[in-house]
Amino acid sequence: MAMEKVLEEWCKLHKFHLYSGSFETKDLAKFIGVSPRTVQRWLKEKAKPTKDQLAQIKRYIVENEPKTSL
Repeated sequence: MAMEKVLEEWCKLHKFHLYSGSFETKDLAKFIGVSPRTVQRWLKEKAKPTKDQLAQIKRYIVENEPKTSL
């Protein structure tokens, strides 16, 4: 998956989980080692994460993907 696609996917997941109460900006910020404000700048497209940070976002998505049971 292209890194830009990873960020786009994360933004969509973030917005969904933010409203459902199961995800917070501070969680990702802590995982990556940046401030929550930095993550907010990414979401508002005022800044972009580095290639390494995008890789960490992808890892975070994979590790924190909601588990569904059938």
